[in-house]
Formats: sequence, C-alpha cells, structure tokens
Amino acid sequence: MKTKVGLLGGTFNPIHKGHIELGLIIREAFDLDKVFYILAARPPHKKAGGIVPADLRWEMLVKVLERFPMLEPCDIEMRRPLDSWTVDTVEELYRRYPGNVFYFISGSEGFLKIRTWKNYKKLLNRIPFIVVLRKEDHREQVERLVKGEGITPYLCDDKIKPRNTQTDAQAPCVYIFSYQSDKLRISSTLIRQKVKVSERIDNFVDKEVKKIMEEYKLYEK
Repeated sequence: MKTKVGLLGGTFNPIHKGHIELGLIIREAFDLDKVFYILAARPPHKKAGGIVPADLRWEMLVKVLERFPMLEPCDIEMRRPLDSWTVDTVEELYRRYPGNVFYFISGSEGFLKIRTWKNYKKLLNRIPFIVVLRKEDHREQVERLVKGEGITPYLCDDKIKPRNTQTDAQAPCVYIFSYQSDKLRISSTLIRQKVKVSERIDNFVDKEVKKIMEEYKLYEK
C-alpha cells in the first residue's frame, strides 16, 4: 500500500497551535499516513523583513512536532542555496519518494494567489490540492478560480468524508475543505505583534515554541 502524505509548507514564523491543529485535522479527514511540514527558508513571495533566520524557525518546528509522530518536519527547501518554489519542491519529493501519494495543503488566502506562483498550471496538474478555507467568504472565490482552470472542485469538511480518499486521488484535483475552530483566527503575524507589545501568547503557541522565542528574544523588536 502506498504511503499518503500531506505537504504543508510555510515560513512558520513562528509555528503556532493553528498550524498543528490543521495538520492533525487534515491527516484524519483524508486518511493520510503523515503530514510533512516544509519550512520555507527563503520564501520568494515574502519580504525578508521580520522573518527570523531559518535555523531558529527550524528549531521551533522540530521541537514542537516531537510530540506528534504523524507530523514530520521537512528541511528540503532549507537545503537549497537559492529561492525555493513549490513546483520544484513537489517534483523533488516525487523523485525522492516515488511510491508515495502526495496532497498539497494550502490556505485559501495563499491559494487565491496561485496564478502568481511559478509554473502554477504544471503544479495543479501534478499534485492534488487541499485548500483550507480560512474565511467563509473565500469559498466562492476559490470555486471560481478552480473552475476557471477547468477543474471541478470537491467540497468537504471535517464531518463530510472527502471522496477518493480510499484510492489515489489523481491530479488535477482540488478539495475545498472547511472546519470550525477558534484556532483558525491565529496567525503568525498576530503573534509577532503581541510579542512586540509584551502581550501574552500562551493561547497561540506551544510551550516549546514560547521557550525558544524567549531564549533568543525573537520578535521583541
């Protein structure tokens, strides 16, 4: 039987409880064996200002995922000397793990900008997507974008089992996935803002992450 793996990429600046919950929910809903958390060392679409060094973000990621054996940190993009593009990462993972079935997990905010991604059409035709709605009003926009690419979207949530999960989903395939949680409101930007004004962040990050942030005085300025 093939190993089914979700790919969740991000700067994780810092990794927070919403990221963890998302991986756990998607893994269960789509019957995945594991979820790779792919750290974007040098994200091409984000300005460098405010992003702490990759090695510190990696340290936080590794530490917090130690408690979740099905959630695995992945440093594939950290090993590249230049900017990392999603399409290149996906191709490299298929080469490394030819027997795996991959799903690319994206928040709706990021997915709505997919037409700015490198070789986005190739990517849509290479790997099934799971688009997680961060806001309910994104649903119509995502559906319209997906249909505009000639793909029929599948609507599902944490209560309605997505189709094709018992077999290998074939790209192009886009699942639009929603679930209800207070943690959907958490963002790394919000955490950085709170740290800067010395507000508590215990409800947003795990204790392992908070300890590293305090040790290196991350995001305080």
